[in-house]
Amino acid sequence: MRLHHIVRRRYLPCVSNLRRFVTSSTSGSLAALLLLISGYTLAVMACSGAQSSPASAPNQEELWAVAELDPAAQWLPVLATQDLAVGITRIAFSLDGLSATDEPPTIRVSLFALDEDRASPRSIQYASFRAYDPSVQIAAHEHVNASVSDRSLPIGRGVYVVPVRLTAAGLWGMLLEISSDSASETTRLRFSVRERQAAPRVGERAPSVDSRTRDDVSTLAELTSDPDPEPGLYALSIAEALEQDRPLLLAFATPAFCHSRTCAPVLDAVKAVWREFSSALIGIHVEVFENPHEPSRLVESGAFSAWHLPSEPWVFVVDGAGIIRYAFEGAVTEAELRSAVEWVAQDGVD
Repeated sequence: MRLHHIVRRRYLPCVSNLRRFVTSSTSGSLAALLLLISGYTLAVMACSGAQSSPASAPNQEELWAVAELDPAAQWLPVLATQDLAVGITRIAFSLDGLSATDEPPTIRVSLFALDEDRASPRSIQYASFRAYDPSVQIAAHEHVNASVSDRSLPIGRGVYVVPVRLTAAGLWGMLLEISSDSASETTRLRFSVRERQAAPRVGERAPSVDSRTRDDVSTLAELTSDPDPEPGLYALSIAEALEQDRPLLLAFATPAFCHSRTCAPVLDAVKAVWREFSSALIGIHVEVFENPHEPSRLVESGAFSAWHLPSEPWVFVVDGAGIIRYAFEGAVTEAELRSAVEWVAQDGVD
């Protein structure tokens, strides 16, 4: 069942009395606001609201105040980036309802700091679409504890990525103007921004952790769920790598069990970039689970937990002094990683 069908079934009764807050347009006609669910970063609104005249035009406060699903909406945006904090970052979101044969629509993104100004956008730009390899599948598995992957939503055939500058903690929003050859929709996406993210931040020292290596296991299958592992990514622990005074390309990913289906393509990008720059930097892949060879009882790995990562995958580029220079949550392309590694390998700081 598609996510927008689930949301419609669960939430439309709750908000049926709020249809006077008309804030979306579908194929040129006005429709109601979209209800979005994507972890703790989204603000899900309650069923109460201020009364207003049905004939009155909604003001900016009303446009951002109430979220309601449009039953006729073709696409449902779902936030894929969970760890949002003050600073420069990349926000990723997907479109539920985008089939494998559809051409990804164009999306213009207007960013708003809702606590400060709900009428004037901070920035306006077009999001870039990152397609996934359609052959990537999720292996059947069970988790012993409530791990990150239990909270990860499937995010379809790809994600849209947009770079943003978040200047303050609080409530933010994105106005998404979605258009294709046959349809157009406009909707608003709300999310919370914290003062600092849970994961280690750019500019901070990389946590030194004794992650497992190939010397600790009899086969790489005990160390990674990657069906085609690169042995060189399991030669050193994170702690050992940070003592080498060399740049480090570090990936936390679980290729076989990643609900978002981004881990396998991200790890493939990491392997390609590391092979290209292996003489200049160390590469490490840390599996999200301690026992990937036992899919019926997966346990989150100690190194993954020690880095306090609220989602997966994550990729970090660390300089020779042990300082994180780049951090990528979720989907990241080979080109983006190559650019980051080139900067760090040449002692460049953005």
